[in-house]
Amino acid sequence: MPLVVEILLILLGVVLLVLALIGSGISRRLMTIPKMHRTPRIVLASLGVLLLAGGMWGASIESEEHGPSLADLKSHIPPDVMADLSCTEAAESPKGAVQMECATENSVPEFAWYIMFPDVNSMHEYWTKQVSPGDLPGNKCDTMDDYTKGSKHEYYLSDPAVTVGDQACYTSGSNIGVMYTDRRFNIVVQAVISDPQNFSDFHSWVDETSQPEGDSDAAPATPSHTAAARR
Repeated sequence: MPLVVEILLILLGVVLLVLALIGSGISRRLMTIPKMHRTPRIVLASLGVLLLAGGMWGASIESEEHGPSLADLKSHIPPDVMADLSCTEAAESPKGAVQMECATENSVPEFAWYIMFPDVNSMHEYWTKQVSPGDLPGNKCDTMDDYTKGSKHEYYLSDPAVTVGDQACYTSGSNIGVMYTDRRFNIVVQAVISDPQNFSDFHSWVDETSQPEGDSDAAPATPSHTAAARR
């Protein structure tokens, strides 16, 4: 249903509940409104609850339906990634998002994930919770040492004045990993390897192959709390 229909259902439900409340005689100051019998009050209240619940449920479904689709996400995954890795829809995704996971035996990277969110704020919140950037002391992701100590930074593509997203690199157990955001398309990219000898190829893949594709003129959005912190 269109969102306007759900809003009307919610408003009508509230009106019926108010009428049932007034009809109960709870406000005797409104002497022009006679006290309503019990049965009509119950009917009005029941209808009000049903309409209110139906409108709220419909609104929540409408919100979910307007989230990104798998086709939306696939359109941004680079052809070389789709060709070199076996990519399938993930069994589970963050709330409101859609996710593809890619892996091929003996590949570099060994595993990669592309996750598309409905907006830049939910994307950035997910990235922040996953990497805890405040715990990463470094400020670049260029060398194995940067990954070993853990680093995070904002990055750009061609214009140094335009921040495209945030990147974090780290090691976790035997895994060497990177997770970055793309504010143009609300996409998080994560990839890992386990063999340090593949670091050079992995680093090249991250910088040259993994970047989501799309409208080259798309303007990156700025997460609201990041913008507020800069004021």
